[in-house]
Amino acid sequence: MEKFIAHKFQLFRYLTVISAVVASITFCQDLWAAQEAIVTSEKAVIYADEQLTSPVGFVRRGKVVTIGDVARTKKRVYPIIVSGKIAYIRVADVKSENEGEASHVIVAERFQKATQPQEKNNYSVSLFNYATQITVSKENDQLKNKATVNWYGFGIRGGAIMTKKWDMEVLMNIMSANAEDEVFRVLEIGLGGAARIIDTSRVKFKAFVQLLGIPFATYALADEFRVNGYGFSSGGGGSMTMRMGNNFGLEVYGGLYYTKISGFSSSKPYNPTAPSFVGSRVGVGLNYQL
Repeated sequence: MEKFIAHKFQLFRYLTVISAVVASITFCQDLWAAQEAIVTSEKAVIYADEQLTSPVGFVRRGKVVTIGDVARTKKRVYPIIVSGKIAYIRVADVKSENEGEASHVIVAERFQKATQPQEKNNYSVSLFNYATQITVSKENDQLKNKATVNWYGFGIRGGAIMTKKWDMEVLMNIMSANAEDEVFRVLEIGLGGAARIIDTSRVKFKAFVQLLGIPFATYALADEFRVNGYGFSSGGGGSMTMRMGNNFGLEVYGGLYYTKISGFSSSKPYNPTAPSFVGSRVGVGLNYQL
């Protein structure tokens, strides 16, 4: 009886081992025929499942990896061994030996990735010209109502990605204008919203609107007086950035703006004034993308 039980136990062990081997072969059948591939994305994400819902790590560009010979999930993912376990990597993130099997998928997905927005924040510094016409009810010197006033300024802007198509911008501008002996200087600080109309790896075009407060402004007439004021500016337009490398780009922009300044209360015989300006701004600057 004991020999019979021992024989049954030994047979059970053999069957268990054989079942494990068969299961392993079935589970890893796509990896028995393996191939080498090179990672082409900057950071290729490794997933725990074929549906790409559970990332477990990433592999950097240029790394040579061993992947399964057959792509899965409609030729969108390859199985890959990570720390002795099966994981998955996107077909579009690697260049394999047998790429011809899914070339149409790879070309389409790589084109899509190349034209998708790079989810990065950006900053810029720029110089601009603000060509305006002044509206003023009371005149103090040669500057008349409806006269042309040219401003020159320096701007700093920071853009933060909010959604797939929208950015939020924080802006600061310092600008000044000399009209005969009358001099205006203004500090603007405000917010803007920008919609990415064209967003590729090399060229970006945005349409924007901005609202800026003027916490500090000065108005001076030669050596006669200098007074302080406050106000606001608002405007909108478009900008285009041409990428010159991984991080830097050349940015040009233009738009139509309105500026209103109040609080200029000059002593007699000069008149207090609250000028407004309307005109176009055109600028060029250097853009840095994180």
